[in-house]
Amino acid sequence: MSLESYRRSVSDSKHASILTVALKRFLIDGFSKAAMADIAREADVSTATLYKHFESKEVLFRAVVTNAAAAINDDFGKLPAETTATEFFHKILQDGHATQTKNRVNDLLRIMIAEAGSSPALACNAFEIIVGGRYRRIQAVLDEMVSRGLLKPHDTALGARLALGMIKELFVWPTLFDPATTLPPKAVEQAQEVIDTYLARYGA
Repeated sequence: MSLESYRRSVSDSKHASILTVALKRFLIDGFSKAAMADIAREADVSTATLYKHFESKEVLFRAVVTNAAAAINDDFGKLPAETTATEFFHKILQDGHATQTKNRVNDLLRIMIAEAGSSPALACNAFEIIVGGRYRRIQAVLDEMVSRGLLKPHDTALGARLALGMIKELFVWPTLFDPATTLPPKAVEQAQEVIDTYLARYGA
């Protein structure tokens, strides 16, 4: 390994360690009370090194949110070959519920809500990364379903919000505000009613 490669490896390792510790501290302390000095100490880096990687606590929080969102986005909202519109919407339900708890995304959203009053730009940025990104991925699949003839041509940006919005009301918001919430016994039947409502308007 060359010296440059070694230095890059060490830098990458420190970067990852900082993100891991920062997630922990933000979840424990919230954004406002989390201290960069504490994060640096727990990540076993100097404060100067921490600021070399992340120039401010706001930048670090955005990186933590982006990192968490990226980890849950690999399979969410993809449309496998031969998938029907109904099967895709069931997949949205299953993936969406799983991603709400994976990588502490729900907890980060709670922090975002708590900080909205004092740091609206930070909260809006986190919302755009997590929620806006999900809408765009679903819109891309709706566009693909339109091109395949599975759905009628329509405003898929609005369609993504309608489809995911109905599902959120049933399954996402309860888990956001009550971590102990589980899917209701009739979740599949309720989800099918949502899907039928959407397809009655936009189904081919």
